[in-house]
Amino acid sequence: MRKTSQSLARLLITGGGGFLGRELVARAPAHGWEVRATWRSSRPGLPAEWLQVDVRDADAMARLARGVDAVIHTAYRQGEDEWSTNVHGSETVARAAAGARLIHLSTDLVFDGRRGRYRERDATDPVSSYGRSKAEAERRVAAVHPEATIARTSLLYGGPEPGPQELLARRGTRFFVDEIRSPARVGDLAEALLELLPLELRGPLHLGGEDDVSRFDFAVALGADPARIEPAHTTPDRAPDVSLDSSRARALLRTRLRGVYDSSSPVRSAR
Repeated sequence: MRKTSQSLARLLITGGGGFLGRELVARAPAHGWEVRATWRSSRPGLPAEWLQVDVRDADAMARLARGVDAVIHTAYRQGEDEWSTNVHGSETVARAAAGARLIHLSTDLVFDGRRGRYRERDATDPVSSYGRSKAEAERRVAAVHPEATIARTSLLYGGPEPGPQELLARRGTRFFVDEIRSPARVGDLAEALLELLPLELRGPLHLGGEDDVSRFDFAVALGADPARIEPAHTTPDRAPDVSLDSSRARALLRTRLRGVYDSSSPVRSAR
């Protein structure tokens, strides 16, 4: 891979109202980007050109992507509208991003979880409806925009305000002891994605945190009282170990995706 020849300046972030999207919108200007962002149900108060858009709307996405140099597609759904948003919406965004740099966000749940420590070349075989929608989205994005980076990540946490995982740790009562993930701090992931933008890197790249932990231990690390919560075991519709081997990203990027128990700097020393 190499740096792109043009100087990038205009960035479109889909799902700018989401947990990762807000972090990207907040950090992108420091990297020299003028930000345009979409929101669907909640518009943040961050500086940006904000537009309320459904990513499945081909005409609207084509207008939004006109004139931008890069797109980071973070918008997704779980549950209602899952397939249409994740699959058709991602394909629509990829078509709109033709000629621009594209990073498409995907998930560790595209794997079946039988082995763990998955690498980019491993075959996808999801067991959940969400995982199947994201795996199909990967295939369609790659077909429509072959130069896109497909960034697979895991559970996100650690934003300025409590995110879904922190809230779950506070309110939840049962957590899986045999479901292994590679959680990443949302700020570290945002920095890594912004660092990736000027690089020509096609295909999957794993961006998981450096620690592989169970959902139970992750909840405890986020503040859950181990005396209050109950250990549980995975069922066939859940992938037991989808931990990610992110060694390729570690070799490529200065930004570290720190582990759950690591409080050191997110930036490596210059190499």
